[in-house]
Amino acid sequence: DFESAMADVKKVVDFDTPDQFKQMNTDVIALSRRLPMAAKDIAAIVAAGGQSGIAKSELLRFAEDSVKMGVAFDITAEESGQSMAELRTAFKMSQDQVTSLADKINYLGNNTPAAAKGIMNIVQRIGPLGEVGGFASGSIAALGATIRGMGVEEEIAATGIKNMMLALVAGESATKSQKAAFKDLGLNSTTVAKNMQKDAEGTTLQ
Repeated sequence: DFESAMADVKKVVDFDTPDQFKQMNTDVIALSRRLPMAAKDIAAIVAAGGQSGIAKSELLRFAEDSVKMGVAFDITAEESGQSMAELRTAFKMSQDQVTSLADKINYLGNNTPAAAKGIMNIVQRIGPLGEVGGFASGSIAALGATIRGMGVEEEIAATGIKNMMLALVAGESATKSQKAAFKDLGLNSTTVAKNMQKDAEGTTLQ
């Protein structure tokens, strides 16, 4: 099973020499002795990372962080690797940044009624739109935890947050009814859109 999983790694990662691939085999087995996951499952995470374009030198660190996230979030190795790779791509994050986001999601999962897996699902669904709205990924996670914690389904929670973000950054292109709603709140759609790029959290709270 392990050899089969490593064959998948070989397909998606460019090894310069056979020795490099051999070393990766050894390193993955060493990780499996240190972490609570079988070597074949760790290899599946390495393959997911390689497929999403993560640098060869970062793959073992990516795998280790994904294993820890998988255990903390109670999800499979494959789900964990896939999710971490997608979050990195969506938010254009380094491994340190995505690990920090996973820590925040784990904290929210432990301290709110929402499960970490559900919060992560919402953050993934919103993905790069957060950048458009000026939101930090941790704030999206907090919004997701709040709405999911009220019993709202993940898909509906993500759609709600997306729609809110798009309305707040609409500016000149806001609909007539949106502009009227902003006016009733004593706000201006164009000013709100500009402020969203400077301080998304503060503007949303306002």
